[in-house]
Amino acid sequence: MLKGNDFPEQPNAGDQNMTFFLDRLTSLFRTKPRLKPAELQAAFRAHYKDFRALLTANNNALELMAEMEQALTAGRSFGMAFVRGNCTALSVNIYKMIHHLTRLADGRYSELDQPFRAITKQLEQVIALRSPSAEGALILTMAEVDASAVDQVGEKMANLGEVRNRLGLRTPDGFVITATASRHFIEADALQVEINRRLKGLNLDNLEELYTVSAGIQNLISNAPLSPELEEAILAHHQQLATSSEEELLVALRSSALGEDSSNVSFAGQYRTQLNVSREFVVQTYKEIVASKYKSQAIVYRQQRGYRNLDVHMCVGCLRMVDGAISGVLYSRAPDDPRSPYVIIQAAPGLAATVVDGSGATEQFRVSRTPPHPILHRQSAEELSHSPLALTELQAAELAATGVRLEEHFGTPQDIEWSIDRCGLLYILQSRPLGRPASEGGQDNSSISSHTVPQIRVSIVGRSVRQRGLPAMQQVCGQADDKGDAVPCDPLTLLSGGVCASQGVGCGPVFMVRSNLDLLRFPKGAVLVIETPYPDWASLLNRAVAVVSETGQPAAHLATVAREFGVPAIFGMKQALATLENNSLVTVDATGGKVYAGRIESLLALAPPKPNLMAGSPVYKVLTQALAHITPLNLTDPASPFFRPDGCKTLHDLTRFCHEKAVVEMFTFGERYGFDDKAAKQLVVDAPSQWWVIDLDDGFTPDFDPESRYIDLNHITSAPMQAIWQGMTAFPWAGPPPVSLGGFGSIIFQSTRNPNLDPAVRSAMAAKNYFLISKNFCNLSVRLGYHFALVEANLGKYLTENYVSFQFKGGAADQDRRLLRIQLISEILSEFGFRVEQKVDAMTARIEKKPGPYLLERLKVLGYLLIHTRQIDMIMADQDMAASYHQKIMADLRTLMDKTTPEA
Repeated sequence: MLKGNDFPEQPNAGDQNMTFFLDRLTSLFRTKPRLKPAELQAAFRAHYKDFRALLTANNNALELMAEMEQALTAGRSFGMAFVRGNCTALSVNIYKMIHHLTRLADGRYSELDQPFRAITKQLEQVIALRSPSAEGALILTMAEVDASAVDQVGEKMANLGEVRNRLGLRTPDGFVITATASRHFIEADALQVEINRRLKGLNLDNLEELYTVSAGIQNLISNAPLSPELEEAILAHHQQLATSSEEELLVALRSSALGEDSSNVSFAGQYRTQLNVSREFVVQTYKEIVASKYKSQAIVYRQQRGYRNLDVHMCVGCLRMVDGAISGVLYSRAPDDPRSPYVIIQAAPGLAATVVDGSGATEQFRVSRTPPHPILHRQSAEELSHSPLALTELQAAELAATGVRLEEHFGTPQDIEWSIDRCGLLYILQSRPLGRPASEGGQDNSSISSHTVPQIRVSIVGRSVRQRGLPAMQQVCGQADDKGDAVPCDPLTLLSGGVCASQGVGCGPVFMVRSNLDLLRFPKGAVLVIETPYPDWASLLNRAVAVVSETGQPAAHLATVAREFGVPAIFGMKQALATLENNSLVTVDATGGKVYAGRIESLLALAPPKPNLMAGSPVYKVLTQALAHITPLNLTDPASPFFRPDGCKTLHDLTRFCHEKAVVEMFTFGERYGFDDKAAKQLVVDAPSQWWVIDLDDGFTPDFDPESRYIDLNHITSAPMQAIWQGMTAFPWAGPPPVSLGGFGSIIFQSTRNPNLDPAVRSAMAAKNYFLISKNFCNLSVRLGYHFALVEANLGKYLTENYVSFQFKGGAADQDRRLLRIQLISEILSEFGFRVEQKVDAMTARIEKKPGPYLLERLKVLGYLLIHTRQIDMIMADQDMAASYHQKIMADLRTLMDKTTPEA
């Protein structure tokens, strides 16, 4: 998308616009002065000050737009603070543009206020939009719950209601305390206001601050009283679950927040679940589960996945406890293979909690999806090898058939929590979409065997890996050749085995987390090494490059979140804490089940890109909707009758209009105030074209005679102009290239279509090239041969005001040849750090917020290209010719850069 002062889309609109631009500029010198010289200079300085302020605001606005567009595709997390802050800053800068344009135009364009207010009002409505909160009952029984009640009971309980009431499968009896109930609880006594105050300005990168704020908010909620109505309703429904034969009814209270267990956004283990709760603790436990919305890992998870706090209301399921003899997790497909012909069952004695929190040993089964569902593979953990579980073939077949049925009902592979009670009855406790690995769709590295990686290039930092009988290998890998590169060698394997909980490869320094104190010190970019994959460690996944755990299996909640985040993870890696050492650099190949010393570039090159965790989230949607009022550009042609204030439909239109009219106002200053015709000075140089210079402010040396009609380079103080001129003259122009018959015919054809392209026709475009300068500013309008270009640069005291802008359009050859030239220029400018945008044979290139010396060097590049790319479109017959020119131009520019001063 083109930004700001882009070229118009129509083939000849740019030429018409430039003709108008230079004709107006020429008329500037024919008007008799109406102001005294001192008055004229004061008036011009005032206008120039507004002009510069408008350009700064324009640059800031375009940068903000680019940052917001990039956020949608970059994959990094952002919250509503980012959206609100950028929208506010954007509105402020565009308001400044309108203000300064109105001053430049002596009060004209005040009608811009109306579209500005209309657009910003639409933006405010988008940002303030909240998900509709339907009112409903405080409590619903499980018999009343299905997918239609998802807004009141959350996805977890809605899915469980579907399993019970639509499919007729066995689930625990119970009820759900709804979103309406938690919303009334949190909003009572201004509790939500205080929560918002504490969250405001929270820095998630400061782990100590995160945990302190999180704990404070949870205590605030846990200690707040429930309304008598809600407390009575909870206890009454609890009483209805009890039977006369029971000594004491025990229930499980399970979180079911809105958004939890939705497709690929699991919130796995981020909220609290409490088992075996007696009647006297039900109410307090309910409050603690509501409070778990603000657990540290949940706050981080929502930020990473693009959920606002206001999007999430905590519903809580209160379910009769199942007296589980054997429990676990079932995946209806393999997590890393959506076409797998088997289900995966993780089972452990007792309750399923030890499976999902990663703390218990499990037995794994692969069971065929096809009836009669035979067991294909059985693997026991070491701890269970002498006492295998009593999961029979019949029970395994029942589980497999149930998994396939649930997948068919929900239309996607399922992650199912189950329990078989002591009577042998199967209960479904949870069924949610099985999130696909973040690496899916990327390069398949599953075929890479860590046992057969040949001649891997390794780089080892320091000597912190413990010498466990392998010092010779480490020394060989640590050597470098005469070029300073690491010597190819076999990688040093530190650990091998375990199970792949999340595919991929990561590299970083080891950091072991054994306690909450370690957690607070965990650095970004480190490998997380732990004993047990507890869900609480999920708050570190946005900082970790990989995870290695001594225990656990792929069904653990931490594994689920690692797969969502695209963080490689190996679980069940014995002796990880004893073998690895803090700060040692390692490469974790989770797919191959190995940990190597040093950095293994060959493996890292195979790592898939990180997933865009924000895509489709509520915050992502808000930004998308906001950008619909910001970035579309409707005003493309300044010569169009629709290029007027009421044609501005977006903030981008306003920036485009203000910038275009500001330039016109500056160049018609003399027409309105009577600019002295001696203001434009002809540059005295040995050059085939005429170059004219207009001093906007302090662009000439103090000793220059203002009455003179001519000026030489020694009297130019403008650093940007001097840099452009240096690039233009660094190498002599070799003259027009020899034109083939086809190229010559193309010129004749283009000239007949557009008289302005004929050098024999007198035109304001063909005669003069203008530098408008101040000490740190330059605007160059140049016509060389059959194309024109604009260069604008400002080098101020502040980086935020520094920029170089280049625009290029036209040519005498046919479109194919012009395109080859414009692509050549675009590639070269990209190599020098320009952000380039191309539309047909027109292009814009920009660099912003860089130091002055850096920008001066880029201006030399532009000066060179202005001269040495003229007319080469006429011989651009193919890519080979373009490649030849690219090589020659880059060689010249490297020579030019070699002359750069040390400061640059």
